[in-house]
Amino acid sequence: MLMNFLNTLGRHAPKLMAGNVIAALLVPDVAHLAKPLLGPSVWGLLFVAMLRLDWQGVTHHTRRWRLIAASLVWMLIVCPMLMWTLMQVTALPPGISAALVLMAASAPLMSTPAVSLMIGLDGSLTLVTMVSATFLSPFTMPVLAAELLGLELDVSALDLMLRMLAMVGSAFGLALIFRKNVGPERIRDANIGFDGIVVILMAVFVLAIMDGITAVLLAEPVRVLLVIMLSFVANGGLQFAGAIVFRRIARQECLTLGFVSGMRNMGLILAVLPADVDPDVVLYFAVAQFPVYIMPALLKPLYRRLLRPQH
Repeated sequence: MLMNFLNTLGRHAPKLMAGNVIAALLVPDVAHLAKPLLGPSVWGLLFVAMLRLDWQGVTHHTRRWRLIAASLVWMLIVCPMLMWTLMQVTALPPGISAALVLMAASAPLMSTPAVSLMIGLDGSLTLVTMVSATFLSPFTMPVLAAELLGLELDVSALDLMLRMLAMVGSAFGLALIFRKNVGPERIRDANIGFDGIVVILMAVFVLAIMDGITAVLLAEPVRVLLVIMLSFVANGGLQFAGAIVFRRIARQECLTLGFVSGMRNMGLILAVLPADVDPDVVLYFAVAQFPVYIMPALLKPLYRRLLRPQH
C-alpha cells in the first residue's frame, strides 16, 4: 500500500510540487509546526538524490574539471556580479535588491539533483555542480556580501563549511551503505517511488520556509504578489542566461546548467544572516520558493521536447 501511494505521488511529482507551495500558504499553523523540520528535509532530499544517481556518471563529470570550474565561476561569481550591476539601474527597494544579489551568489538547492532526475535532466552533473558550489560558497558569498552589499554574515566561512560538510558527508556515506546493501538495480526499479518521497520531503521543506508569510500576504497582498512575480523573472532569467552561456556543450548538459543557475539555496542563507537584516530579504527568500516549486512542472514538457532524439 505504501509503495502504491509513493508511486502515485511520483507519477504526478512536478504537478504536486507546484501544489505544495500553494498549500503552504493555506495552512499557516502547519507551516509553523514544520519549521524545525527545515534542516532534516534538506538532508533527506540530498540523501535520496545521492542514493539514486549513476555514480559512474558522477565520476565522468568530475574528470571534466574545465566544465565544472566554468560552471562554478559562472554561478558563484559572474551571476552575483551581473545581478548587482542590474540592481544599480533599477528602483527596487534595498532589501529586495540585496536578496536578489545574495540569491545569485548562493549554491544550487540541495534538492536540485533529485528534481533534475525527475524532469529528465542530468542528475550526475547537477550533483557534482551542487556539491562543489556548496563547499565553495562559504568563501565566495561572505566576500561578495560584504563588498557588494555591506553585509556581514553571522558565521565564519570555516563554521559554514563544516556544517555543509557534515550534511553532505553524512548523506553521501549513508547513501553508499544503502546502495551496497540494497543494490543499484532495486533502487532503479523504485525510481517512481523515490519521486514520491521527494514530493513529501519538498512539501515539508516549503511548509517550514513559508512560516509567517501568509500573514504578510494578507496584510500587503499587492506588494507580496509583485515580489512573487519578480522572483519568477529572476529565476527564469538566470536559467535562460545559464543555458545561453553553456549553449556550446551537449543539449542535456546545457539545459541542466541553465536549470541549476536559477534554482538557488536561499534557505541556507537565511540561517546565517544577521538578526537585524532587512525584512524584505526574508520576504523575498520565502516567496522565491514559488518558482522553485512551480517551474519544474512548467518546464518538464519543454525539456522533454528539446531532449527528444532527432530522427
